[in-house]
Amino acid sequence: MTDKVNILLVDDRRENLLALEAILGKLDQNLVKAISGGEALKFLLKNDVAVILLDVDMPHMDGFQTAKLIRERERTRHTPIIFLTAISKNDVHVNQGYSLGGVDYIFKPFVPEVLKSKVTTFVEAFKQRQEIQRQSALLKAERDLAAGILDTVAGFVLVLDRDGRILRVNRAFQELTGYTFDDVRGNFLYKYLEENDTAENFLKSGKGPTECREYWLTNGNIRLLVSWCCTALSKDVGGSGHFVVTGRDITELRLRTDELEAFTYSVSHDMRAPVRAIDGFTRILIEEYANSLDDEGKRLLEIVRQNTEKMGQLIDGLLALSRLGREKLMFTDIDMTEVAKAAFEEQNAAGGSGRNITFRLEELPVAYGDKRLITQVFQNLLANAIKFTRNQPAATIEVGCRAGSGEDIYVVRDNGVGFDMSHAQKLFGTFQRLHAANEFEGSGIGLATVQRIIDRHSGRVWAEAEPNNGAAFYFSLPVKEQRKAS
Repeated sequence: MTDKVNILLVDDRRENLLALEAILGKLDQNLVKAISGGEALKFLLKNDVAVILLDVDMPHMDGFQTAKLIRERERTRHTPIIFLTAISKNDVHVNQGYSLGGVDYIFKPFVPEVLKSKVTTFVEAFKQRQEIQRQSALLKAERDLAAGILDTVAGFVLVLDRDGRILRVNRAFQELTGYTFDDVRGNFLYKYLEENDTAENFLKSGKGPTECREYWLTNGNIRLLVSWCCTALSKDVGGSGHFVVTGRDITELRLRTDELEAFTYSVSHDMRAPVRAIDGFTRILIEEYANSLDDEGKRLLEIVRQNTEKMGQLIDGLLALSRLGREKLMFTDIDMTEVAKAAFEEQNAAGGSGRNITFRLEELPVAYGDKRLITQVFQNLLANAIKFTRNQPAATIEVGCRAGSGEDIYVVRDNGVGFDMSHAQKLFGTFQRLHAANEFEGSGIGLATVQRIIDRHSGRVWAEAEPNNGAAFYFSLPVKEQRKAS
């Protein structure tokens, strides 16, 4: 964009145009000269000008007629016009000039410095308008680009103000929910969600993409389960006080998960009876027909009984795992120190009796969650610690905690066999084991259960270890205040 702007000089006398050019030449702008109203109108058809200096007394089409035609065109309706005259000085002419939108009415001869000052004012104002228009065009282009990018996202993207009102939604939100932007603009997002109160608190927390919540969104017959994440925009991006909310439709995933859990529960439940029957009849054979069996027969029956016992444990584990996704959590304050202590005593009595185990327990902060399930987490982790320190003449098991960002991080650490961290991704999968069954017994469900429980508490689970140098299993829980707020 050039810094020079057009100034249109209109007068039927060339000597007057030259005089104006001499006065305004020092402004270093484009001085455009026209010797008639028609020539001025022709130039204005394709060009913008900062100001028009228009002589009133011209033949064929005077200044007033020219100004009237200028004002009839949208492009020049607001262009400043300064009328110049040496003849039409009465009040009627002056009023006529102002009625046609003139910004000034100057009598000849005029003071050059006064005229130059007035023209300079309109030039600067025109430049400012041009810059505003340029910035507006850039801003519109950026907004259009941002909107275009948001519309390519398959999930929901919404922008909320500081109070939670909807400022913008992307195309996916409109297509999947059935709501148009006009339907939801200025409304609170949580009003469209079930569990309004908890949804409102979560959406105002702006916890970021690492912590999401699942809420049902309804619109008539449309009902979607959406995993929502809410991030507060920072001042760095000019969005202080605003929130970006993303959502992923997991309705189909939940349906398939529920079907899979129901199938797992049904199969596991139905398998219990035949497994129990096998175990029962095997015991009868061993106890009542022992005299009819040789040593090899007794050995084989004992193998059958041991394997049915393992199968029973697997089935119980599957049933417990499938129930985790179906049960409603009962949140309450949890004395984590007492829970960890009781869990160790129970597991030590079951698997560590007679061993040299040192148990160190720090004072743990009170948590907020489902006490029965958190107890299960400690039982599973401590049972593993006791099991995998079996080969240590002096086993050490520690339970501690440290504060994180909006969360408490608990750890169960041991000096057992450990594992190779390159296989750590397998740890929390169902039936995943890093040690052979003849080394350490187990179903491969314990850590999967821990993962599921902590997920339902909106926490995290991970592990650190070295082969033959122990392992540390961490899990986090949101601090009590944040958990209640969500």
